[in-house]
Amino acid sequence: MADPYNREKELQKKLNLFLTNNLDLPDKDYYSNLNAGDFLQLKSVLSDINNILTLKVTLSFARWAANHFNFNPQLKDTILTKIINTKPNANGYDIEISAPVKFIAEVKCNIPIKKGTTYGSAQRLGINKDIAALINGKNKSAIKPYEYYKFMVFLDNPEVKKATEHFVSNMKKNKNKVVFAADVSSITNTDNVYIVYAKI
Repeated sequence: MADPYNREKELQKKLNLFLTNNLDLPDKDYYSNLNAGDFLQLKSVLSDINNILTLKVTLSFARWAANHFNFNPQLKDTILTKIINTKPNANGYDIEISAPVKFIAEVKCNIPIKKGTTYGSAQRLGINKDIAALINGKNKSAIKPYEYYKFMVFLDNPEVKKATEHFVSNMKKNKNKVVFAADVSSITNTDNVYIVYAKI
């Protein structure tokens, strides 16, 4: 007879396996050695995971954009530095570049629900909101979107790609303005929102 499910043992196993396999730490029971204060500190650190992932995807997209628009190395470094020096959750767009080419971008690091191929309702609302802001502008940004190339950036991941394609095919608003950058030879229309997948 199989042992009954033990919630704590399952959590203990997952934490220990992650630390030993992903961080190359010695094989031991880290779970049992952590007290309440340690778990609270770990929770605080992990709460920044989305910000870390978003930063990595944002930097990856910035490198892609710099190559696409043929920016010189100095300008590319300036853009990357600007991104690194911007606090997370700052007002405005995730990327705002006004020269020598005007472009704005919103970055989403959504992972499809239950490791599937569709986004959840809250995720869809967030993506729709970002696309609308790219097209219509934001109250807390002086940028006039019609002057800028617009990008919606996602993590380059098979599940994310499937979910994003499903999302776009089922859009109710602005569907005619959403274009997958990989499907066009060049970025030429400031009316469109170009979807780009960024590798990390």
